[in-house]
Amino acid sequence: MMADRSVGLWFSVVPVLAGFAVLVLAGVALPLYLVQVGSLLLAAVLVWLGARSESDVLPGTLQALACLLVLLLGVPLLTVVPADAPAQPLRWLQFGPVQLYSGSLLVPAILVLSAQLLQQPAHRAAACGILLVTAVFLALQPDAAQVLALTIAFPLLYLQAYRPADVTGGRPSLLPGLVFLPLLVLCYWTLRQLDGLSAVPYVEGVFALALDYALWAGLAVIASAVIMLLTLYRQSLLDQPWLAAVSVYYAVLYGGSVAGATPAPLIGYGAAPVLGFGIMLALSLWLRQRRLTETAVSE
Repeated sequence: MMADRSVGLWFSVVPVLAGFAVLVLAGVALPLYLVQVGSLLLAAVLVWLGARSESDVLPGTLQALACLLVLLLGVPLLTVVPADAPAQPLRWLQFGPVQLYSGSLLVPAILVLSAQLLQQPAHRAAACGILLVTAVFLALQPDAAQVLALTIAFPLLYLQAYRPADVTGGRPSLLPGLVFLPLLVLCYWTLRQLDGLSAVPYVEGVFALALDYALWAGLAVIASAVIMLLTLYRQSLLDQPWLAAVSVYYAVLYGGSVAGATPAPLIGYGAAPVLGFGIMLALSLWLRQRRLTETAVSE
């Protein structure tokens, strides 16, 4: 039964397949295909491990893991830039010769972990703090699209964890407002910063590239993005409610890619978005197993 409910998530791979078609239209070199294939295989392994993991989680483990991911998100800010170098965003994690876009790699997983922490009243303030620090690091990079996506996804992220018992004395908690207001301020400030990067047709401009080739190609690429978003939303209605906020997060990024502000997730070239999606989905499936187990025990 558990496996049957998650089988629909395979449709979320459609944008990756559309991404290979985009690379063909762009006429890129073979190494770029190999990067995408390698990242897809690694992401598939992570998802497979997450779906089959039944290990118990010690108290505080999810919070510690979320904090670790946030710290990794801040590592690019420590990059030493020569004084005479032109101003450039600081968004990339360097692993030897491999360079990964930190926002696409880490933020989806942070959203899933924060959603779990928000469901636990004792960890709710910590989850909000984690999300705020995430937004601060993204704003300092600066990465306006990621801050905007996080800001828009936050209300839904909080609502999926809302319980009537959280209302004290007939009044709802002020915590979400105390988080959302700083997110709006950070979002406004980041949107006013200069990006300094030019859009690449097969990274940010995938929809325009496909539409320029043929209407049917453009519609097919757009449809692949819509299929992924609907797949995540459908799964949120079944057994992973936090995926609704993740779907909103990705929808905002797709919108940002149309403006050339951010890579189109999974469709545009890049290992980090594919790996980030794999990490997010692996955590989501693992936490789903825990959620169903805890529900069965409580019954």
